[in-house]
This record gives sequence, C-alpha cells and structure tokens, in this order.
Amino acid sequence: KNLQRKKENTSTENTRMILVSSRLVQKLPLRSRLTSIPTNNTMKLHSLALAGAIVQASAWMPSTPFSSSIRLESSSIQKVHKSVLLHSTLTPEDIELPTPLVPAGNTIAEGTLVSVFRGGLAAIRIEDEIEEANDTPQVVDLTNSLPKKITNTNSLGGDLMGHQVVFQNGQAGVVVSHRPPVVFVYTGEDEIQTTGGSASVLDSLAKVSVPDNIKNVNCFGRSLGEESSVKAPDADVKQRAIFSAIPQVKDIKLINSPLITGVTMFDALAPIGKGQNMLLIGNDLEDMRGYVCDFLSIQSKKTRCVYASTQDNDKVSEMLREAGVQDDVITVSHTSGPDADKVSKAAEATMVAATACSIAESFALEDGEDTLVIIDNIDQHKKLWDATTRVLVDVFGVEAVVKSDRDGGASSEMRAFFSSLVQRSAQFKANRGGGSVTLLLMTTIPSISGDDGNREFTADDFKDSPDKIKDRLKLLTQRNVPLTTENLRKIQIPIPSQSEGLRRLSLQHVDDLISMSDGQIWLDEELKESGRLPSMDFQRSVTRIGIGADTESRADAAAIRRVVEGLRLDLSQAEYMDGADVEAKASVKQIQNAQSWLLAMHQPPNSNSRTLSESCAILLAASKGYLGDYIDKGYGAGTKEGEDLVANLISHVKANAASAMAEVDSTQDLTPESTEEIENAIKDFLSSL
Repeated sequence: KNLQRKKENTSTENTRMILVSSRLVQKLPLRSRLTSIPTNNTMKLHSLALAGAIVQASAWMPSTPFSSSIRLESSSIQKVHKSVLLHSTLTPEDIELPTPLVPAGNTIAEGTLVSVFRGGLAAIRIEDEIEEANDTPQVVDLTNSLPKKITNTNSLGGDLMGHQVVFQNGQAGVVVSHRPPVVFVYTGEDEIQTTGGSASVLDSLAKVSVPDNIKNVNCFGRSLGEESSVKAPDADVKQRAIFSAIPQVKDIKLINSPLITGVTMFDALAPIGKGQNMLLIGNDLEDMRGYVCDFLSIQSKKTRCVYASTQDNDKVSEMLREAGVQDDVITVSHTSGPDADKVSKAAEATMVAATACSIAESFALEDGEDTLVIIDNIDQHKKLWDATTRVLVDVFGVEAVVKSDRDGGASSEMRAFFSSLVQRSAQFKANRGGGSVTLLLMTTIPSISGDDGNREFTADDFKDSPDKIKDRLKLLTQRNVPLTTENLRKIQIPIPSQSEGLRRLSLQHVDDLISMSDGQIWLDEELKESGRLPSMDFQRSVTRIGIGADTESRADAAAIRRVVEGLRLDLSQAEYMDGADVEAKASVKQIQNAQSWLLAMHQPPNSNSRTLSESCAILLAASKGYLGDYIDKGYGAGTKEGEDLVANLISHVKANAASAMAEVDSTQDLTPESTEEIENAIKDFLSSL
C-alpha cells in the first residue's frame, strides 16, 4: 500500500512485482486451480515461498513483468514446495513461465466500471478528460510491429480495441470492444472487482508470443500443454498484437493461387484462394466441422493451420484426432468454466478468434508461410455485440444507440467490429514476408422450424408485414390459394411466427457478413434432406475473387477451371424445370448432365478428401458425358452403387495415369497431354465394367 501511494518514487517494475507477490499470497488459499498447494499449517510458508519465487522469476525476465493474473504450471509449484522443504535454491529452469498478459505502459484513458459479468468481462465508461503524455499524435503502423508508445487515442482512429487495461485492484485485461464512451474488457478472471471501481487504459497492446513449437494455447496465448511452454530465462519467439489492424493495401498483392479444400464441389463452385476469407454457412455444425476436417487433412502437411475453438473443445479435439490432423494443427481454445456468464464466454470467443489470426500472421509475415485459420465459429461475436448494445441502453438510454443496432441490424459501427476479424486475411507482398493468411469463418443459422406444421394463416396475421408482402398475399387470397406454411415457404413469404422471426434476423445478419467477405459456401438443410452431400446451395455459394474480365486475380485452380465449363449452367437448368416436358429428349439430357455432375461431386462430411488431380479426373468423366449411362442405371449421387463407381474409377485412374495425375497436382494445371492420358484411363475403366 505504501508503494502504491508513492509509486511515483518507485520503479514501476519493482512495484508491480511486489504487488503481484502480496496479492498472490492473499489469494493462494482460495485458488482452486493451484491444486498442489497443501492446506495445512505450512500454507503461509509455501505461499510466501511461491511469492518469492515469482519475484525471483521476474528478476530473470525483467523485460517481461508479470501480470496480476499470473498462472504457474502445477509442476513448477511442486518444485517450489520441494525447494522450500529442502532449503534449496531454485534455478530459472525449475519454473515453467506462462505467456503472461503484460500490463505495462502509459495511461491514455481512465474510467469507471459500470457493469461486470461473471467470468471475466467488465464494461468501463471512459472519462471525457484524457490526460495525454504528448500533444502530438503518433501515427503507428500496426501491421507488422507493436507500438512502443501511443500518446493519443486519435492515433488509432480513437479505437481502443486490443489495448491493455489495469483495474484499481491490480487485475488486468484486454479491450475486446470499444463503443464510445464505453470499453468492454476481458480479463479471464473468475471474479472482477465490483462496479464503481476505476480502471486505466494503457497505450500498450496485448500481444501473443508465438514460439515455433506453439501447439495449444488459450485466448491470451498461454500454453495449455507442455509442447510449447516457454521457459526462463529467454526464448526465441515471435510476438504479435492480438487485435492487430487489418492489412493495408500497400502490403498485399492479388490473390492468384488456390488453396485446395479436398471437397470437389467446393473447389469447383466456390474455390478458396490463398489470402482469401470465406464464410461457411449452415444449420448443422457437425457437418460443417466434418468438411473442415477434410480441408485440414489435405492442407495440414503443407500449410500452417490454426483452429480457433470458441466452444465444444472436447468435440473439436476428438474430431481433429479422428481426422488424423491433431498433431499438425495449432489450436486456440476457450477455457471459461461452466459458471461463466454467456456474455463473458462471447468476449473470450472474440479473443480466441483474434489470437488465432495473430498466430497465423506471425508465421506469414516473419517466416513467409502460407497459413489457414479456421474460426469455429463467429456466432459468439454477434452475442457480444448484442450484449454491448444492451449495456449502452442500460447506461445511457435507448436514444444513445442507433436505430439499426436496436433493431438487430448492421450499423457502420457493427460492420467495423466484424470487419476487424473478417478482413484480416491477406496474400502479403514479398517485402512483407510473402506469406498468406486464409480465413474460413463458420457461422450457423437456425433450422427451419417445424413447430408451425402446415398451419393456415389469415391476412390478419400479417398486419405488421411490409406493404409488398401484403400485396402478394392479397393476390393469393384472390386466387383462393390457402396461406399455409408450405405454400408461403415455396414463394418465400416470411412465416409470422416467433421462431421464423428469429431465423429471419439471423439470415439478415448473415447477409451483412456476406457483404464484408470474399465469398461464402452455403449448406442448405432442405438439400441435405433430399440427399445432396455436400448440401451446397450453388446459387447462394460463390467466390468473389476473380469476378470481372478486367482482373488477373483468381481463386480457382486452372486444372479445375478447364473441366467445369458449363457446370453452373447445367445445374441451373435442371434446377428450374418445373412445368417442362421431362419426357422430351432435351429435358432428359439436361437432367442427366446435372445428375452426372452431382454424382461426381458427392462427398459426405468426414469422407476421404480428394487431391486436385482426383477431383479433376472425376469432373472430367462427368463433363465428357461418361457417367450418363450409369445415371440411367440408377448409379445416382448418394447411392452405394454410385459411391463405389466413383471410388473405383478414381483408383483406376490414379494407377493407370499416374504421371498425368502427379503433373496436375504439382502444376495445378491440366495440359492437353494429361487430359488425354486421364481420359483414356477413364474409358478403359468404364469399358471393363
């Protein structure tokens, strides 16, 4: 306390070490996570020894002072106990040093707590008067390095996101959302001081340490396993701000190289380029994760892959293990307990996603590696945003929030919040490392509700609907068409029920995300029920990289581009044949073509991913009409006969056109000579049936 009162006359670092030590002595008996601390009469001795060990460890790493939220590995604590009992001396190697949150820097803003959520989230109202260390703003480039000093919040556009915050009681956290004049700070602590306390925002940004052997970390970058533990006194690690700014135009180049997903339908209809961001949209999270595993299984050996797990850690770990990629994928996992408030969990999820991006950026910028980041998923970001809106309404009244936010829409402020994640993908220029960061962001939509059955509605049920909807309903009633759930869904008129209302809000949010992204893959539940796998809605799925005749940018592989000409047209023509004469020769041919394509692209989730050459071979068979006769024999997509036909054909081509297949995989192109060799192998296989 004396040091706190006279901190202007005391070294900041020494003050912090002593305050941390004293706080840890007070808190140790209550910390269930320090399981190896005995609860006997030697508690005080052990606690004091541990506090002393922390001071000693701080002396080993004076440039990295510890935060008040320090955690030590249990093995380190046991070594401390042993040294106390044996009166021996600890060495730096005796203590596993976690990657700490470093609350160091100058205060650029101060505020008062206005709301606290169980599990580590706090809302702080920033005071209007900010004491500035310097009147001249400093412009900081956050794309490659951390600023040493930011003297004015305007130097970052007034956005405090990612800045470190120190509370009055010594706890520290990171700003995960800034909605002036309130910042929302995540600490990771089970409990935070009560409202009314003060807090200081520092000019330093929270950063993650990235050793080459990084494996499994939490949202602060602290190791959750032994593989990537950083030991004293030093380690050669990269560092990156958790909430780094999106890449600048001057640092990136055109996307012109594909990242093969191993899912033929994705690679053919919605390809992903290195440095691109892509949304994966659907109602079945398990199916989405299954296709992600197929993606990882073909990329994890040649691309640095990072998986951001915002929920279901156990399921994600099991999924990666079953796919055989667990050892090749870096995971950033949530660690909040079951008692944490859902808003705190959403804040942690926001940091998990940001940390995953920072890890990938470190390898892309400093080592020139191609990286892939899987965000599973970004639904929690919307929960956090909605919660921050409620806090603003509670503190300042409803008029303090723009109408679009009150109605669940997308204000420019909300778009900036999501864009700070979605637009962190990039293909960097050679002078910026030459690596790439590709983002695949999963988001879920509610299933179509069956609660309404085939209920029949009246015009009164639509009294609050827009005039355009009312006009369409009037035409239906004039023609004696019953306003049943089935009929309304067929012509895409919203059902006036609570569940459908929530679904429409979710779809509206997805539309907002789509407008910020480079493309989307949309998995439709009705298509899945019809047997299509992947249940991809090809009309709503697209990549926007390379659209337009005046651009050289491409996301697809040249090899696939040469064999899928006419694919979308064939699928579209077959999709809209209601009322056509299906017995006519032209109609039969159109349906046969579409079903041949679907047979070639049929892949259930968690099935064997396909190499580029394998996808090209089966797509070539469909494009040349070689599968049409087998469609007529009942070898359709989803049938056992169809699956066996495709699997055996691919195996035969791999064995009998090995040189051509290898050339396709190495060059990502399909020459006339390779095409001929593969086509001959296809004919040879089919003639043998």
